[in-house]
Amino acid sequence: MTKCIRAIALTVALFLLPCAARAEVNIAPECRMKNLPPGRCGWCALETLGRHHHINALIGLVENHPSTADPDDLTAVLDSVKVRYKLQQRGDRHTALLRKACAEGLGAVVGFRPFQEGGGGHIVTLVDFTEDTVKLIDPNDQDCRVRTIPRERFLRWWDGFTLVLQPPASTVKK
Repeated sequence: MTKCIRAIALTVALFLLPCAARAEVNIAPECRMKNLPPGRCGWCALETLGRHHHINALIGLVENHPSTADPDDLTAVLDSVKVRYKLQQRGDRHTALLRKACAEGLGAVVGFRPFQEGGGGHIVTLVDFTEDTVKLIDPNDQDCRVRTIPRERFLRWWDGFTLVLQPPASTVKK
């Protein structure tokens, strides 16, 4: 009986430890794109994930799109190059896709509400989403560091837009 309990405990531990280890999506600094005028944050966030997942069709987005981008622009490009993705529209405030994207080692492109009346929104790369904190890469940060903010603040800023790339399984780093 004791051997059976130990075997079950070991099996459970082996399944739970990898889950804990893959909470944050570790995007290499050389994959992180910096924002360029006139505000290419959407292209930056999408190319950052594309580079991380080795999706060649997404390399060069920032350089080749000298404009701002909204969710429709981003998904149009993904559709044209046949890159699979999951999408949550602005206004949808469910966090299940955010949690799943980080747990699966995928990360996500997410949108923020305009910070000023009449201003445009902002798009960043989400790399971790926990009960207390959120980690993200903001293309406006010229050092491209991973920033940690309280989950409560993230939820106030987040407009619901979430885009998760679905790369081939062989390229996903967990």
